[in-house]
Amino acid sequence: MVSNINDPAVQARVPQIGERPSWDQVWIETAKILSQRSLDPRFQVGAVIVTEDNTQVLAVGYNGDHKGGPNSVESTEPGQSGFIHAEINALIKCDFNHPKKKKMYLTLSPCRQCAKAIVNGGIGEVVYLQEYRDRSGIELLESSR
Repeated sequence: MVSNINDPAVQARVPQIGERPSWDQVWIETAKILSQRSLDPRFQVGAVIVTEDNTQVLAVGYNGDHKGGPNSVESTEPGQSGFIHAEINALIKCDFNHPKKKKMYLTLSPCRQCAKAIVNGGIGEVVYLQEYRDRSGIELLESSR
């Protein structure tokens, strides 16, 4: 399952004044904070993987360079920053021996390659804040469920 948190159906889950925020809102806000660690001038992307029951954060990630790298883009051409995507950074850190179903929250919908990794990682649901210019990642996630 893949959904845009700005979709009216998802927005219906956003609390009114005096109510607690939904888990979707909590995790998207967490991903937004994590995205601030990225030094990509085009897209600062954050990712959070949690258990489906919202009891554990399993991994976090943001788009950036390899460990110890210079954290500067290789190119300003779209799609050529050279940074590891937030989804991949989170998936690398996730414990796949964890028995609970997993859900990923992203500040930007995944590209096609990241969507493939998400499917192979067994992530059952993806919620994103903004849509990437190329919808092929979303389409791949929708067709693989």
